[in-house]
Amino acid sequence: MQNIFIYLAIFGIMFQAGCGAMVEREPTTPAFGSSVRLAVSQQIADPAPPSDAPVAFKDGRYAAAVARKYQEGPQSKPNDGMSISEIVIGK
Repeated sequence: MQNIFIYLAIFGIMFQAGCGAMVEREPTTPAFGSSVRLAVSQQIADPAPPSDAPVAFKDGRYAAAVARKYQEGPQSKPNDGMSISEIVIGK
């Protein structure tokens, strides 16, 4: 009698496994690597290509002052009441 229950259990498991393969279903997880592609695409600040238009309001004197201030490092005291361009150019 115990053998009959074992055979019925094995037959039932095989029957369920066989019927489960006949049902078509979509995968439950997204495609492999989609999370990485999504993270990389979200890190793009401006996906539009740059234009050939000249950069406005930036001249060589301003760029030289920015480079000089960068090489000097941070200042020990804050300059209150001055705008960023006045701090960079040093007016």
